[in-house]
Amino acid sequence: MSYFTGLIKEALSETRVGGWLGRIPFVEAAYGRNALFRTNHTGLFYGVYRSYEEALAAIPPSRLAGWDNEASASIWVDDVYQRDPNFVKTSIYPVLFWLSRIMREGTSLIDYGGSIGLTYYRYMRLAGLPANARWIVVEVPKIVAEGRRVAAREAALGLEFETAIDAIPNCDVLLSAGALQFMEKSVPGLLDLRASKPPHVILNKVPLTPGEAYWTLQNFGPAISPYRIYNEAEFIGYFKNAGYVIKDRWVMAELACRIPFHPDKYIQRFTGLYFERLA
Repeated sequence: MSYFTGLIKEALSETRVGGWLGRIPFVEAAYGRNALFRTNHTGLFYGVYRSYEEALAAIPPSRLAGWDNEASASIWVDDVYQRDPNFVKTSIYPVLFWLSRIMREGTSLIDYGGSIGLTYYRYMRLAGLPANARWIVVEVPKIVAEGRRVAAREAALGLEFETAIDAIPNCDVLLSAGALQFMEKSVPGLLDLRASKPPHVILNKVPLTPGEAYWTLQNFGPAISPYRIYNEAEFIGYFKNAGYVIKDRWVMAELACRIPFHPDKYIQRFTGLYFERLA
């Protein structure tokens, strides 16, 4: 993206100019016809919606929706095959830091929405999985199939895949690194998906706003998905009410949510959180 294009994008999504332009009839719809049909650009946001269902209905019929398809499932394969030990994004370091202190012999970790095991492979570049530890990715069927194929090729010890979060009886760590916002139901309700609450919950790349929660659409290239922005107080309060305390919190300045014509919805940075359950 050119510097000039970047300035236009910022003006539309971060300033009053974008809000004014959005009030002109058909302007936002015209932008949407371009933004929602592009397949060569990741991370394009469009629209503000009251619910998952409303956002889903706005996806053009000709575009794939969500992550349960082969095109979406294979989007991160090149990252796994990257052999450079320094190929770890800044936003993942706090997660790896805490996992290196939590993971012990026999630890069971659920990676909820963990794609084809991206965090596992990044963790293994910097550390080793302790003896008898389990890293179980819970994902949609197409991604599970792709994840198992890649894991067999990589001889990924300790890495498993499931399509249901309640299929794993024991869980010491619940990890979700940038997936909750794509799910129809996540928070509240995440801790109720299992019979027992894990001692540790690590959440990364969470879009939080001090304002009202809402849904938008993200065009990530191969497909488009409803995308949830959470109210910060409600999101954190859910875990506190369940008996958790915040052990650590970090920000990711390299991640943002910019929705053209809605500068009041601009999320300047995303959040990471490590919750620990009180004894």
